[in-house]
Amino acid sequence: MNRLIRTLSLGWVTVFLLSACTVTPEAPSDADVVESVQEFHGSEPQLFLVEPLPVDQNIEIELLQLTELLYKADLNDEQRAQILHVRAMTYDYLGLRTLALVDVNQALELQPAMADAYHSLGIYYAEAGEFQAAFEAFDSVIELQPDHEYVYLNRGLAAYYNGQFELALSDFADYYFQDPSDPFRVMWYYFAAWEMNPGRAFEQLNEQWEAANLDVWGQKILEFLVGEIDGESLIMYAYENAEDRRKLNYQLCEAYFYMGKVAAMNGQYHQAMNFFKLTLATNVYPYLEHRHARTELNNIRELLRAP
Repeated sequence: MNRLIRTLSLGWVTVFLLSACTVTPEAPSDADVVESVQEFHGSEPQLFLVEPLPVDQNIEIELLQLTELLYKADLNDEQRAQILHVRAMTYDYLGLRTLALVDVNQALELQPAMADAYHSLGIYYAEAGEFQAAFEAFDSVIELQPDHEYVYLNRGLAAYYNGQFELALSDFADYYFQDPSDPFRVMWYYFAAWEMNPGRAFEQLNEQWEAANLDVWGQKILEFLVGEIDGESLIMYAYENAEDRRKLNYQLCEAYFYMGKVAAMNGQYHQAMNFFKLTLATNVYPYLEHRHARTELNNIRELLRAP
């Protein structure tokens, strides 16, 4: 979904703070994407294997620089906490969740009123299935920074994956009404509403999706959700409108996840599992779709094991 890059300035150092996003490295050539589109024609989208993103050497160098700052620079507690959180987000970009969690906790020890650190903590707890701890972290964010841009989305996700759909719908509604033009806000509002009343949720989705035109790619996913296009058309659009392979993987991460959601909602559980596995194969670690694809897989496995 839409990602935000923020710049954190500490006077003598400027680093990228990743808010579910990325520092963009050198991208593969456009020819790589064209070749991939040609390879795709005639293939079933659920069987097409994506090429995982490689480790970004620029991010590894950034980690070294941040670590040197922490050990060598003369920092006050606020500066050290900020750099620890930046390093945590950098670890997160690489999928190193445990190291990220350690840094976030250290940042909070130094700065107990750091809203962004509590927000990151809540995301990690929710991803690990520790929902009560996640709710406490997100509530701390709201107490410290009521206008935090993503807290209602992520608290809603925690409630959603904990089976508390009314609470999830309430948070997704707050998030949606902040900007009804954002397609991804419409999607999660729909998913929570569907758990309580599928028919009414689909009607509401049809009422909302055309006005959610802030992001062309996001609206294309909405077109798939309402049945205006099929899954193959969605995948082909991703290939034909990605300027490089990295952007392609970002879009495929989202496309396969939401195709998996639809398949699971329709009871096509094995197909859904394939889509969620393809989501994981993109290696787009910071995206919420990648974070929760494994949760979706585990939920389906539990459902299939049930007597």
